[in-house]
Amino acid sequence: MVFAALQRIYTGFVNPPPAQKRDDAIRFGLLGASNIAPIALIKPAQAHSEVIIAAVAARDRSRGEAYAKKHDIPIVHSSYEDLLNDPTIDAVYIAVPNSLHFEWALRAINARKHVLLEKPACSNAEEAKTLFNHPLLAAPSAPVILEAFHYRFHPAWQTFLSLVHDDNVGPVKHVFAQQYFPKGLLFSNDDIRWQYKLSGGALMDFGTYPLNCLRQVLREEPVEVLQAQGRVASSKSGKAEDQLVEEAITATYKTESGKTARLVADLATSSSWVKSLPGFGWPKCEVELEEKDVGSSGGEIRSVKRKVTIWNHLMPSIYHRIDVEDTHAIRRDGKPVKTWSETQHLKACSWSSEDRRGVTGEDWWTTYSYQLHEFVNKVKRRDGSGVWVDGEDTIKQMEAIDRTYEKAGMKKRPTSTFEL
Repeated sequence: MVFAALQRIYTGFVNPPPAQKRDDAIRFGLLGASNIAPIALIKPAQAHSEVIIAAVAARDRSRGEAYAKKHDIPIVHSSYEDLLNDPTIDAVYIAVPNSLHFEWALRAINARKHVLLEKPACSNAEEAKTLFNHPLLAAPSAPVILEAFHYRFHPAWQTFLSLVHDDNVGPVKHVFAQQYFPKGLLFSNDDIRWQYKLSGGALMDFGTYPLNCLRQVLREEPVEVLQAQGRVASSKSGKAEDQLVEEAITATYKTESGKTARLVADLATSSSWVKSLPGFGWPKCEVELEEKDVGSSGGEIRSVKRKVTIWNHLMPSIYHRIDVEDTHAIRRDGKPVKTWSETQHLKACSWSSEDRRGVTGEDWWTTYSYQLHEFVNKVKRRDGSGVWVDGEDTIKQMEAIDRTYEKAGMKKRPTSTFEL
């Protein structure tokens, strides 16, 4: 089992099998020589016959050349503008600082390039509305633009949702989602995540995942923020404006129908035993469902109450587990006669043969591999798994982020002044 897991990780993240490229393969350009691009796009593209990583643009030409050499990228552009003006490029991957997402996504669609856009798509809801409602995206042959919530495309997450939204159990009552990152592991005090002008903050980084999870599970918007609190570390950049940026945030929400949800996101997690040491916690989403009557016989009523938890949905190809706990009860005249529990521990690395999603996949496919396949399907105008993140979804995500910051007494992130 351990060997199989290591082999899966190695194949998915380090050495995917190279695919023979088709003549009509989508030629991608990278805006920025980012740390995330190798696992988010370069490696998945290696195994995809319809994707070629053709170019990279970096503000520092020497850095771009070193990056291109390391990742076997044939073309290096000296500026983002040059890459967008390259007629051989069909699509771009944007992984620049958050504050630049709006401008360069808008420039890209204006250049008729498809866009794979790192999350969060924009700095705030105002930018999201301007971008995703832009007339350039209204034409029948408009470029494809996708906010890269990669976890949503993996069978593990979709299996989890199917177990939550099951007609045989009750509706969602409460959702909890968490995202932790160990203190001081990768993020220095001058990291872009701590800079307000670059739209930094825990909720704008890894924290956007648990918020997105809550919204997926609730199936309605968390319109009321009951509580929100950010933890700002004064030891970061020292700039006054950056005291508006949180390294951790908690928030509690309520939907119009009364469902509740809570998130915790911490990019500087300390050990519970020694505060000076980094701590760790698996990404998790946990859902409690309402009890539901599912049958009656001889004056007895049988009910079931479900709880579903998914562990490590962000990197499920490394490890994940879905726990399903069903508590059954039989009542007569409102009094319990018998109760018992049933627990399942499930995994889903690929779609089952019975699934009608049109994509089989491999056990070693990462969330990014599944995402790339759906992006290609959308560009090629063909059916795929049916999983997608549309513009309306992205706008509502940014609205939820803005509401959370408002409740926490923190400013929403600054709006770009860029116009076409």
